Parts: sequence; C-alpha cells; structure tokens
Amino acid sequence: MMMPRRRLQFLASLSFFILGIFAGILLFAFFKAGALYDYADTLDGAKLPASDAIVVLAGGRGRIAAAGDFWFRYYEREEGDSTEVAPLLYISGMGPNSNWATFAKSVRPGILRAMKPLNVVLETESRNTEENALWVVKNARLRGWKRIVLMTSPYHMRRSRYIFGKVLAESGQKLDVDTLTIYQEAFSSEEWRESMNGIRVTMLEYLKWIYYTSFWEPGPVPT
Repeated sequence: MMMPRRRLQFLASLSFFILGIFAGILLFAFFKAGALYDYADTLDGAKLPASDAIVVLAGGRGRIAAAGDFWFRYYEREEGDSTEVAPLLYISGMGPNSNWATFAKSVRPGILRAMKPLNVVLETESRNTEENALWVVKNARLRGWKRIVLMTSPYHMRRSRYIFGKVLAESGQKLDVDTLTIYQEAFSSEEWRESMNGIRVTMLEYLKWIYYTSFWEPGPVPT
C-alpha cells in the first residue's frame, strides 16, 4: 500500500512543480510582454517613400483594408501626373482558397474600384510569419524589388521585422524594408492588460518572440 501512495505523492508533487513552472512563465510573460510594443516604425504614414511593394501580412484585424488605404494614396499621387508609380499591393498569406473575390471583401469599395488585378499580388502559399518572409524574398528576386513597406499589427511588428531581417540576411537578398504599423486592434498597446483578448494575443506573441529570438533559424527560400 505504501508504494502506490508514494507514487501518487510523487506524481502530485511533479504536477505541482510543472504547474509552478508554467505559472512562472505566464507571470514572466505578463510583465515583460509589453516590450513587444517598444518598436519605432521607419515611416509615420504621412510621407510616401518610393517603394516597389506594400507588403501586408494577412490574418490580423483590418490589416488588408488599412494597406489598401495606404496604397490608394500612392495611386492618387500617380494619377496627379506624378513620375512615381504606385507600388504593388502584396497580400502575404491569404490562404490557399483565397482569390480576388475574397480579397475584394477586405477592401473598401471606393478603393477597390481604383484597383486592377495587375496592381495586386495575392500570395496564398505562406502559413506563418517565417513563410511570409520567405515568399517575399522569392517575389523580390523574381520581380527585382529593391524596397518594400511592411505592414502588420502593433503586437506583431517587432517579431515580423526580426524574422524578415534574419531571412533576408540568410538568403543574401538585398531588400530595404520600411515598416508602418496598422492600429486596428480592439485593444491599444498601452491597455492590452485590461482585456482578456489583449492579454491572450500579447502574451502568446511574446512567447513566440522568445522562441524566434532564442532558437529559430530560417528555412530555405521557395524555388
């Protein structure tokens, strides 16, 4: 009778130990995750620098619509007899079943009327941020891109920029990357701890940040 009891005591102690570690990790993330928002964009949204493509990482709230709005400002400048050509709008990670009709639902009607399929690239292969970056490198090589504007949500931008930088360095591709954050989330960077959604999204992203900055190495660029 003693052995089963000792075994149960051991298992209970082990369970509490594991739960303690897990709770410690979550507590650490809760206090440190705000560092994700300590990122300064290279663009403020007021100026329109020369660029080959506006790259928006699909998946977050309002990202595609905001990128469409930004593209439209380039389009208006081009229509005003500017020598600057509007960049391509590149939607990264649309999903394998996505098409123009899917994209059209994410863009404001007035802006969609100004767009043609030749203005937009719908990338449907990538499934995560690393693959987003790898497919951007592939397209940069094929299309001769020299400079892009990267757009994503505030909680996602710091890790995205890190991944893009490491993928570019590993691939040897020369590509300047400007960044412009899309503020469309239901929570702000200052108040993320005040909602369960803000806590969930930010802490999960911070754990991903730790993994990618500590252990991750880029895969090969698709051929």
